[in-house]
Amino acid sequence: MKTESTIKNQNKPVLHPVIFAGAGPGDPELITIKGQHALADADLVIYAGSLVPEAVLKWTKPETRVLNSASMHLEEIVDEIEKAYKKGKSVVRLHTGDPSLYGAIFEQMATLDKKSIPRKVIPGVTAAFAAAAAMGIEYTLPEVSQTLILTRMAGKTPVPENESLESLAEHKTSMAIYLSISMVDKVAMVLEKAYGKDATCAVVYCVSQPEEKIIFTSPGELPEIVRKEKITRQALIIVGKVLDIGKHKEKYKSKLYDKNFSHGFRKKQNDKIALWAITPKGALLARKIAENLPDARLHLSADLNIDDIPASCFKRLSDAIASDFHAYTGHIFVMSTGIVVRLIASCIRNKTTDPAVVVVDEIGRHAVSLVSGHLGGANSLAIKVAGLTGAEPVITTATDVNQVPAIDVLAKQHNLFIENPEAIKNINMAFITGKKFYLHDPYALLRDSIEPSHILTAHILTDFKKKQIAENKDIPCVFIDDTLADFSKRALILRPGSLVAGIGCNRNTTMKEIKKFLKEVLEKSKLAISSLIRIATINLKADEPGLIAFAEELKLPISFYDKEELNRADGIKSPSDMVEKHTGAKSVCEAAAILASKNGKLIVPKHSTRNVTVAIARIPFIS
Repeated sequence: MKTESTIKNQNKPVLHPVIFAGAGPGDPELITIKGQHALADADLVIYAGSLVPEAVLKWTKPETRVLNSASMHLEEIVDEIEKAYKKGKSVVRLHTGDPSLYGAIFEQMATLDKKSIPRKVIPGVTAAFAAAAAMGIEYTLPEVSQTLILTRMAGKTPVPENESLESLAEHKTSMAIYLSISMVDKVAMVLEKAYGKDATCAVVYCVSQPEEKIIFTSPGELPEIVRKEKITRQALIIVGKVLDIGKHKEKYKSKLYDKNFSHGFRKKQNDKIALWAITPKGALLARKIAENLPDARLHLSADLNIDDIPASCFKRLSDAIASDFHAYTGHIFVMSTGIVVRLIASCIRNKTTDPAVVVVDEIGRHAVSLVSGHLGGANSLAIKVAGLTGAEPVITTATDVNQVPAIDVLAKQHNLFIENPEAIKNINMAFITGKKFYLHDPYALLRDSIEPSHILTAHILTDFKKKQIAENKDIPCVFIDDTLADFSKRALILRPGSLVAGIGCNRNTTMKEIKKFLKEVLEKSKLAISSLIRIATINLKADEPGLIAFAEELKLPISFYDKEELNRADGIKSPSDMVEKHTGAKSVCEAAAILASKNGKLIVPKHSTRNVTVAIARIPFIS
């Protein structure tokens, strides 16, 4: 039987937080999706009608009550909000641009707080960013400006003394000036003094709206232009060297996409070729090659005294080679092979990391692939040089001579890490002699690149028989997997980049502790660390020194996720109330591993020590 108390509770309205939303610069398509959804659910919308176009209200439902706040004072606005809130209505207070910037929302929220009315804020696109998009500029160009100032001229609303337009303009950085078009004469005087009379500035009126105007001018002509166009409101004044668009299109480039710059998600690609010559004839041939290789850098002996060939000069060739051998991905020596062999002998480290070395005689008859023919690309470089000079390419690698595949080349083409390069010769020799070998390739990463006639047993593709291979140690084997196994020295182990480690750690956990525990987890799970392709964690750890140092040591990128993203991950096996209490995410290491593996399979659930948690996921193509 329902009591009177139960009936009262059933009739009590559900209360919704009041939403302060940014409408964006005016185009109804530039409101955020979250803001659009809030408008669609609203029972009451109070919008800043003097600035927000009615077109933005198209997202509301027909029965929504809409009020224009242009003629309302604070108490009236709050009163309308309070009445609707207490009736269980959904209320949206809609401001122009982003409400946190000159939105006057603080006083409204403070009043609601006193009345114990909850509220939330949905950000929006501010006019300065819409203006940059409309002009096709970037406020932060390297070597031009790395700072954007958003400010206003002091008028009826004062500004702190140390934030006067005069003091801010002295920085001569990119600046967007709001709410100041009515004081354009004063603004122009300040900008002319700081940036110069002929500097470029822009007036952006009603950006993103049908009546939008963008006028490029100078501080000296700014007032006249504004008056001529009859612009009295809803306009930004933007100034800075970044507005000189034509001057910066080619000259200034960020480091982010520079192939010679490393960061957490990409290592630099130093694909420069060094050309070396020590005789006059050699210098002429080297110049001819360099002119047709855009990434080539010419190095000539200082004794040649050739002024008409731009090049770096060296005094001692041996010292120059010792210094720069591993700074390039390839070297072309225009000199005798014997000299080159003696010069580079002490520089050679490993066939998987050594640069390509090609030797060309100074007459240009032969282009010899000397070192790193396959993995370093010396064979292909020799063929290219031969094509430029008319030389005969000399390729001596056995697989090329016998016109059979080379396992190291196949591995490189399929992005497989060669864990034990010394075993390459066993498989390449099998190709050359026609001898069959075992192939463990359960995910078909390489299978289609190898003729079936070379594979010893078909069932080895899907069902790896360790005992069978152990009993036939004289038969070569190619093992392509991210799992650990025991093999004879004749087995070539190729690792796919298939694993992602999700890591959580306490503040100031050392790199040594993180590294030690991750290795322990991988070894216990019989997984190869060389298949690890990425680390992932919560964005709260973006400045964690030990974790950053660990990623740099392993040369692995880090993916950072916020708590909302982590909470959306599917397949979490070990959620933690304690983690959720401190981070807002019910899981860090497991969720981060799943997300960074492109929603792959969690194959190692969370393992923990006092300071570190680790989970491992496998990317989807490794099923």
